[in-house]
Amino acid sequence: MTEIALLDPDRIRIGAGGSRVGRRVLVFRETKSTNDVAQRLADGGEPEGTVIFAERQTSGRGQFGRNWDSQDGVGLWFSLLLRPQWPPHGIENLTPLIAVAIADTLRACTNLKVDIKPPNDIFHSGRKLAGVLTEARTGSALTAIVGIGINVNHRSEDFPPGLRETATSLRIVCGQKVDREWIASRLLAGIDSLYDPLGLPDASIHDRYRVLSECWKRDTVTQ
Repeated sequence: MTEIALLDPDRIRIGAGGSRVGRRVLVFRETKSTNDVAQRLADGGEPEGTVIFAERQTSGRGQFGRNWDSQDGVGLWFSLLLRPQWPPHGIENLTPLIAVAIADTLRACTNLKVDIKPPNDIFHSGRKLAGVLTEARTGSALTAIVGIGINVNHRSEDFPPGLRETATSLRIVCGQKVDREWIASRLLAGIDSLYDPLGLPDASIHDRYRVLSECWKRDTVTQ
């Protein structure tokens, strides 16, 4: 069996350009869930902006506790630790912000037409390409853990049979392997450019989310 080359945390961090999001990058060979690791770090006082990647998750999860297939060395499976100084109700703004950042980053990096299936999935041509899971604790201070999964270098046969008709990857739609570290660093920089821990996202982000969601609806009708 070929040994998987681990993501390089320094390359991702430096590639993100010294942004708040990605100021510290950790890479695990395997973990149950990067969201769980991020939460443990948050409970221990880990600063905002830390990002945890895993080459493989054994219990990765999506919305409503659904399993997220997180295979070895082909995707980007990671979690962001954020501490926005927002009112508790403001946390509902975080998933749209992250979804817009993912869609726009993938569009910019690959020239693909990428849309948002509300509330938290990223689609290309009717197939799921990426997803977001935001988990938050309000308490004395707001802490948010944002899990992100992106199908990068999967071949069709790498997906479980039940997903082969509904999921896709950057490799499949681009016709070649994609540099995972480059995508990761560009995405962290993109998130950082939209995220302000001191203020809620402005109207332009919500407008962009609405436009990308409407594109998905139109694409679904025409398929």
